[in-house]
Amino acid sequence: MNRRIAALVTVILLAATQTMFAQAAERTEFVVGLGPYGVELNPYRAIYSHEMQILDAMYEGLFSYDPQTMDPVRAQAEFFKKSADGKTWTFTLRKDALWSDGTPVTAEDYVESWRYLLTPETGADYAVFLDIVKGARDFRSGKNRRPESVGIRAIDEKTLEVQLEAPAAYFTRLLCHMSFVPIHQSLRGKRTWTVDQSVGNGPYVLISADDKEMRFKKNDRYWDAASVAIPALRVLFLDSETEATTRYNDGEIQWLMDMADTDILGAPDDIQYAPSFGTGYYFWNALRKPWNDARVRKALALLVPWERIRTSDNYYSPTSTLVLPFAGYESPVGIESADVDAAKSLLSAAGFSDPASLPVIKLLIPDTPTHQANAAIMTEAWNALGIRTEISIPADNESIRELRQKGFTLSFTSWIGDFADPAAFLLMWTSDSTLNEAGYKSKEYDDLVRRSMNEEGVVRMATLAAAEAMLLADAAVLPIYHSLSFDVIDTTAINGWFINPMDVHPFKSLSFGTPKANPNVAMAEKKAMP
Repeated sequence: MNRRIAALVTVILLAATQTMFAQAAERTEFVVGLGPYGVELNPYRAIYSHEMQILDAMYEGLFSYDPQTMDPVRAQAEFFKKSADGKTWTFTLRKDALWSDGTPVTAEDYVESWRYLLTPETGADYAVFLDIVKGARDFRSGKNRRPESVGIRAIDEKTLEVQLEAPAAYFTRLLCHMSFVPIHQSLRGKRTWTVDQSVGNGPYVLISADDKEMRFKKNDRYWDAASVAIPALRVLFLDSETEATTRYNDGEIQWLMDMADTDILGAPDDIQYAPSFGTGYYFWNALRKPWNDARVRKALALLVPWERIRTSDNYYSPTSTLVLPFAGYESPVGIESADVDAAKSLLSAAGFSDPASLPVIKLLIPDTPTHQANAAIMTEAWNALGIRTEISIPADNESIRELRQKGFTLSFTSWIGDFADPAAFLLMWTSDSTLNEAGYKSKEYDDLVRRSMNEEGVVRMATLAAAEAMLLADAAVLPIYHSLSFDVIDTTAINGWFINPMDVHPFKSLSFGTPKANPNVAMAEKKAMP
């Protein structure tokens, strides 16, 4: 290529780059790409992390997350105080806190919303986390049907008082979670929500939704609308990682959540990954005999060569613990290796001196090569003693959670802690927890968890560690790995997006920055130089 042509190509490419920056400066819509997932519009019935991220656009509670540290920051609560004994909390709502229909958000909205959350008929999985509130557990479990018995009341239009069973240092962290936002009075009790019914109190308003995309616009009635920099959001539900990555490379999508074809990604530096406060694990159906017997569960776990499953080749952070260790908390070690003799002894004590007499183990796994390899290792170990195994995977458009409703013996799932505390994992396994899919029941475990609610500091952490040790020793849960968050985003093009252990990124905190040059343009420009 001669110098004249090279210079012309350079001018053209520079002009294209300038156009790209000009378009970025004029951008009014932030586009997110994720898999072909459904989204539950009712925050009390939502359970998946992608739902929580999306609903963050529509709703806001008393507190929200600092986008970088994940510390709680005041949101709908302008002020708060707690009593000397730490059991009575008083929140003053912002005078300009409004619903998207223009009506005020009141303390009574929180009272009625949280009562609705706790009502057994609501089916709110996260309701168990409000057991720290006085009277909430009995009301949630149906032992007491009087809503006024719950320690939540409105002092006046903007003052909310909450009475706790015990001091809870993590209470403000808990209230950041999407399950504790208020719900507009027109929506309480509705089983199905539609777009035209959606009334929120967050930074954005939902304007359309189908199985392909959701669209949001800025909520001008939001109390802090002046701080919301991005005028509109669009969430795309995509079947193909190749299509998603191509659209990201072309600049149409600004954030890929947990999906990308890294082989064709134009800017590998945009990959953001880090250990997250989450764990993948197998768990038994402890509601059914003989799997409700800890001896049987532990025996079967002791037959498995876990060192072949929990490998660094398979997982970024293999583990035998449920809770990711962090400052102030040390998780106990779970079952890490096989012990066939101990397994046979436990089975014999449980009435199965002939292991082949055990019922068939129905193992539910995701349809991935790694899970299939894990299942083969477990099946091989159990088959050696004549124990039969049947492996099932979800059908097309079916989640593993839906498949579990048809019956299972052992299933895989993953869980991301919803607030930075061991209780985010351990409250799930109490006997009457709405999140206890395993049906695990242990009075001793329940007592440890409840005792921790009356403790603080290192004493509380030690009690929670003892509870986790019991859960692992009973083999109710068999941890495999601590999670790794995976996102693709140019953090120079999008300000306010930070890697954090909970992989939570409030939309309110985001703004458009200056994108890097398109790598395809940069490479073409380099080739054009003489």
